[in-house]
Amino acid sequence: MYKTLLLLALAAALFLASGCSRRSQEGTSSAATIEVAAIPFPAAVGQTRLVVHVLDSSGAPVNDAQLAIKGDMTHAGMVPLLAEQQGGGEDGYYRIPFEWTMAGDWVVTVQATLPDGTHAQQRFDFMVATQDEAVCTDDDPQGSAVPTRAAE
Repeated sequence: MYKTLLLLALAAALFLASGCSRRSQEGTSSAATIEVAAIPFPAAVGQTRLVVHVLDSSGAPVNDAQLAIKGDMTHAGMVPLLAEQQGGGEDGYYRIPFEWTMAGDWVVTVQATLPDGTHAQQRFDFMVATQDEAVCTDDDPQGSAVPTRAAE
């Protein structure tokens, strides 16, 4: 009985400690650095925005990139989510409407074509919560929510 209570207390502490935490995550390629965050945070089923930050190989913000975004669930049978953005970045930040259709594990692939024609692509892992599980939000107008880590 004591061990069970200890395990439950430990699990509850870990759950509460991680509820609103964010891990700095980014993906890099030789052509660009791409970061992604979902607003609100954490990602939840329904309408949201993806904030994509694109920097060129020298670390300068890229405002005129063409972005193609594809969201896939980690299990088979789901239709992928697609979004595109043609330019319109501000300090390298792009705000793209996106609608999560189901809670669970997602892989988001961002393809960026820079103004000079070079291409960069990165994959990012997202855990999408149900509306009831979403408790923290951050709608920073600069889109500076900490991005998600590129999938390994």
